Amino acid sequence: MIEVFQVSRKTEPTIDELINTLKRSFIPTLLIEGSDDAFIYRYLKDKFQLSDINLQVCGCRSVLFEVFKRRNEFKGKNIIFIADKDSYRFVPIPEIYSEIIFTKGYSIENDLYHGSTIESLIDQPDLSEFNKLREVIGVWFAGEVEKILNPNSLYPKIEVASHIDQIVPKGKFEICPIYIQKKNCIKPSSETLNKVLNNYNLNVRGKQLFQILSRIMSKKGRFSRFDHKNLVELALKLGGNTNLEELMIQVKVKLDST
Repeated sequence: MIEVFQVSRKTEPTIDELINTLKRSFIPTLLIEGSDDAFIYRYLKDKFQLSDINLQVCGCRSVLFEVFKRRNEFKGKNIIFIADKDSYRFVPIPEIYSEIIFTKGYSIENDLYHGSTIESLIDQPDLSEFNKLREVIGVWFAGEVEKILNPNSLYPKIEVASHIDQIVPKGKFEICPIYIQKKNCIKPSSETLNKVLNNYNLNVRGKQLFQILSRIMSKKGRFSRFDHKNLVELALKLGGNTNLEELMIQVKVKLDST
């Protein structure tokens, strides 16, 4: 088993360091975006018997893209790039990135969540609260998507990194007025809202899906509580993740063709 290379955010490799590492590599390498995703990909490596592939964390999406653009510098090496689809769920993927494997949903956590049975953990009395929270977060997210779809937009990329506690404070079912003002939240068009809500679990950022579920599953009075990481691990190991299977099939095809 090849050890997964992970680093803290303080010591993440630079683009030049990553390229120099790839130049010296003699084994297939799978490049992924962030260290938060490494647990999922490490599990998938083992499940799909890809233990002979090295897993390399780039640190962030922009670094992965920059390394990809300089791939001629390590030409002949068996390097596979996987990236979250991110805003490319709503706008076309640029042709320049056609050789990158992208997740089906907004992120790898979306592919994980969408194919799992994790919501079955919710108790019946909590379903109403869960659905209300999802609706509010969905409207907020659609508003952010609206910004990048507007041809005259001043927002070059989607900005949806906020934790749901900032967007919708605990105990509330509406977007925080201070947050609206600070982030310049806008109301989405009905077309954009429907587009987002009609495939909610693949469109709304995966971290927020798990945060919503965690808020419900960590309420006071529960027999047991589940945080974000607990739920990610459960969703992964409960199985039924066809999106993840399709993703790893693409990895295997790339391996066999290079």
